[in-house]
Amino acid sequence: MSPAEFPLSPRDDLIQSYQGQSLHDVPVPAAVIDVAKVKANCQAMLDAVEQLDVSFRAHVKTHKTLEITRLQVGNECKDVRLIVSTVIEAEQLVPLLSDYKQRNAKVNVLYGVPLGPSHVHRLAAVGRELGDGSITTMIDNPGQLESLKAFRQIAGFAASVFIKTDSGYHRAGLGPGSPEMKALIEQIAGAEEEGYLRLFGFYSHNSLSYGGSSPDHAMDMLKTEIDVCREASRHFKSKHQSPLVVSVGASPTALSLQNLLPSISSSTSSATALKDTLELTRSNLELEIHAGVYPIFDIQQVAASSRHLSSDPHDLIAASVIAEVCSIYPTRTEQPEALISAGGLALAREPCKDYPGWAVVSPWNMPKGYQIGKGDRIIVSRISQEHGILGFENKQSDRELPLTYGQKLRLWPNHACITLAMFGWYLVVDSSTQTPNKIVDVWVRWRGW
Repeated sequence: MSPAEFPLSPRDDLIQSYQGQSLHDVPVPAAVIDVAKVKANCQAMLDAVEQLDVSFRAHVKTHKTLEITRLQVGNECKDVRLIVSTVIEAEQLVPLLSDYKQRNAKVNVLYGVPLGPSHVHRLAAVGRELGDGSITTMIDNPGQLESLKAFRQIAGFAASVFIKTDSGYHRAGLGPGSPEMKALIEQIAGAEEEGYLRLFGFYSHNSLSYGGSSPDHAMDMLKTEIDVCREASRHFKSKHQSPLVVSVGASPTALSLQNLLPSISSSTSSATALKDTLELTRSNLELEIHAGVYPIFDIQQVAASSRHLSSDPHDLIAASVIAEVCSIYPTRTEQPEALISAGGLALAREPCKDYPGWAVVSPWNMPKGYQIGKGDRIIVSRISQEHGILGFENKQSDRELPLTYGQKLRLWPNHACITLAMFGWYLVVDSSTQTPNKIVDVWVRWRGW
């Protein structure tokens, strides 16, 4: 398997078809990215980690494009750290990372799934192209050490490794004080002495943070992630000249760091505890923050409310799906409904704790006065494969739907990572210009595994 087996859509042809068109005129469903919002979201994260003096590793699985990856790390970055969820993402990153290397930047790609034997050859091939120190793997089982031996033989250098540490989500990883963790650390120490791996540090990702609804909850969850990695690190008798890395974060917890900036200066007990933990961690470990969906944002991130914001968090959502109203049913059921040309294959069946639906109708192309507050907004309340049913979130509402046949709508997805996976390319607009509905570019999304 290689990128050649998952050919990308022809970007030049897509540019010719779409560039300069209005969003009002494109065939639907279509995925739209607002580059102005992506840039703002990426810069806010880069500013935060710089001001708080922590390292940063950007996850590319949400968008799977070179264009957004470059925005995530910054054009002048000298320490490019990335995470991928599929091997093909690492393969597609090679041209970009080679460019950074030519400008004297260090590059490192973490394959963010516990290493399986079938992944070794392709990861090692990427490593051969990018050079020593370019590949980090994740392990949480002694059997994976054999795969690391194979990696070294093929790549010609030892992979770095993160030990996956479970901070409560139980998707992958070991408890920090578990017998399995202690035994694995001992085996890793021996393997490092034998020269077929290099211990990078401890890694945790706690998606329980998506269930929060306040900045304090997000900061508490980030502190938990750091604490479990610090606890696990105590079992390793380090012989390293440089400190081990503690890599933590999901988008809500990573974004919660911004509550500690002087411009916000949260003074809650959660903020104080997190500040203390950051200082304590930096005394003998390197703290690395990782996150993925934050450049795009989505309704789940709005619901998590992980930051103190002075503006509407919906303004941060950079991704939307265009659909059109194909029929309207004023009295078919107890509440008025409408049918749109976007269902499970355009939106995905990813729920959101904030409401019982699959997407929210944004104010774009809606009548003046349309409200997106809870209860007032129109949501995709039911979906089938290619169809969605719209209705008011407040089922007690006796209003008519302010929709017309043929009307184009932009829907905010629950979880951008899953929704964007349904599309081969994104229509790019720029809301900072005088023509926010004009398509200025087309970004092709990587396919495959």
